[in-house]
This record gives sequence, structure tokens and C-alpha cells, in this order.
Amino acid sequence: MPDTNKQPLSQPMTDFINRIEYYLPDNIVDCHSLDSAKPHWHVRNSLPKTGVRYLHHAAKDETTLQLAYKAATSALENIPQGELPDTLIVCTQTPDQMLPHVSACLQHELGLPSSTKCFDISLGCSGYCYGLSIAYGYMASGISKRVLLVTVDNYSKIIDPDNKTSYIIFSDGAAATILDKPACPPSFLMGTDGSRCGTIICNNSGIGPYTGTQGEEPVRPDFHMDGYSVYQFTLKTIPAEIRKLAEQAGTGMDGIDLFVFHQASQKVLESLCTKLKLPKEKVIIDLHDVGNTTSSTIPIAMKRAEEQGRLTRGDKIMLFGFGIGLSWSGAVLTY
Repeated sequence: MPDTNKQPLSQPMTDFINRIEYYLPDNIVDCHSLDSAKPHWHVRNSLPKTGVRYLHHAAKDETTLQLAYKAATSALENIPQGELPDTLIVCTQTPDQMLPHVSACLQHELGLPSSTKCFDISLGCSGYCYGLSIAYGYMASGISKRVLLVTVDNYSKIIDPDNKTSYIIFSDGAAATILDKPACPPSFLMGTDGSRCGTIICNNSGIGPYTGTQGEEPVRPDFHMDGYSVYQFTLKTIPAEIRKLAEQAGTGMDGIDLFVFHQASQKVLESLCTKLKLPKEKVIIDLHDVGNTTSSTIPIAMKRAEEQGRLTRGDKIMLFGFGIGLSWSGAVLTY
């Protein structure tokens, strides 16, 4: 059945971000329930820092491709055949297989024509704005007319249930964004500090050497995050980059109507607000019943902010992601 509440597509060549839809798995973990299962974690004491009460975990047999498909089909609903995206970009770091690329499988599942340009990008929490910049470049150069950007990760499959630092923050999920060539070019800024690449790492997830006990067979990928180091990186590196982007865009910080940062944790977002002297009403903090969905946090937060009336067409917004790499990416655009 068509979703009669869904916003129609805006006119092409006007709005860059045309439509956002997202999918969160139905399986919900209430972090309060972990107090009885893992009393030594003291989860309720952590909630003011994480901001996450409810996590979404994909079912055991629910794949990354399936998560992506559910978000993408919602975004493509009611679009005429002649107006379908001609380019499909999938941003993920949890593909179901090393190859083929997720976008090829998704193109087939969605029934998009064989002329569709498809490729994946491997980025985490900075992935959304990287994806936006690539999509814009393709459209500005005339390679593409309309782009479908899908961000998706299935982190519950790579996080050990006994890994407190990561388990109580990350959710599975996907977001699908339909992009058109905008009337006003966005401003982008990216950066990477690869010297810190081991700060967030998933061992046993590629063809590199196995890091477990010699003689044992690899059982599953093993995700690790040095939360304190990531926090220090965020507060020392990201505020200056955010200010730099605002100046580059010609808006300055005061000219931004709404800041949508990567939803890393309550503490990270509140610390950024303090460091940047931003009023809380201009910053989205939306973790409580969603969790950290890596590259999908920004589009999900945008969609929910629009539904709540906090984000409206014509707003000048800054999007900024930061994380794995360690890397960062931002965009200033008119919504």
C-alpha cells in the first residue's frame, strides 16, 4: 500500500536532499534490562553519557542487504519509472560478503535498470557527507541526474555482547536519501588522521592475518573502539573543522539554522555544543530510542527532526560526521 503520509518529491534541480527514509530493525534491546543480565556494567549510570536507552538489533538472519533494501524501497515508493535514480551509492563497512559490492545486489533487488551506476564506499560515521559530496560531483559533472545514497550497517554482527563500550551504543539500521542537483551548490569539507586508524578497528574482518590465538579458527569479526581516545580526538580536532567549514561556506556559525552532527553519544554532542558555544535548540541530539547507527545517524536525525518540525525547507544546515579512520566530513547546504 502506498504511504499517503510520505512527502512528495520536490522539484528536481532545486533541493539537493529530496527525500530521506530509514529503517530500524524491529528487535529492540532496552538497555535498562541489561542491569539484571549484566549488573557489573552499571548501565543506568552510563545512560546520561551515552544517551541511548533503546538499541535496534537486526535479526540473526537479517542481512545488510536486507536492511538497505527496506530503507531504499521506502524512499523509492511512488516514483515514476522515468524519474528513478540513475546512480546508486551504498556506504557500509559491514557488507554481507567482501564481494560482490552491496550496491550491485541492491540494484538487482530494487529492479533498477542495468544502466544504473552502482558502487560502494567503505566509510563509517563520516560516510554520509562523503557520499553527498560524491553524489554532488557526479551530478555537477553531468554523469548523473539523480542519485540514491544508501547508508547501512549491521554492527550487532561484529560487536561481542560482552563488549560494554560498544554494545550499549551501536544500533543496526539503514537510511536512503534521494539527491538531485541543487540550485545552490553545497560546501564540503573532509579530512583524515590515519595515524589513529587503530582507534576504531574490526579485527578478523578482511584477508589480513588472524589476531586470535594461534591454531584457532577465526569465528567472527571482532570490533574494538577506544572510546576515550575517540572522545579526545573529537573535542580536539572537530570543533576547529566545524568552524572552518562555516567560514568556507560563507555563513559563519551564526548563519546556520540547524546543526546535525553524527549522533555519537550524548556526552560527545553536549561537549561539542559547549566547545562551540552553540545554543542547544540549534543542535539535534536524538539518540534515546535510536542509538548510534554510524553512517546513518545524520540522515535519520534529519528525517526525525523534519517530522518534529525542527527542520523545514529553506533552512541553512550544517551536517558533520566524524569517526572511523579517524576521519571527518561536513556539508553546509540549504535544505
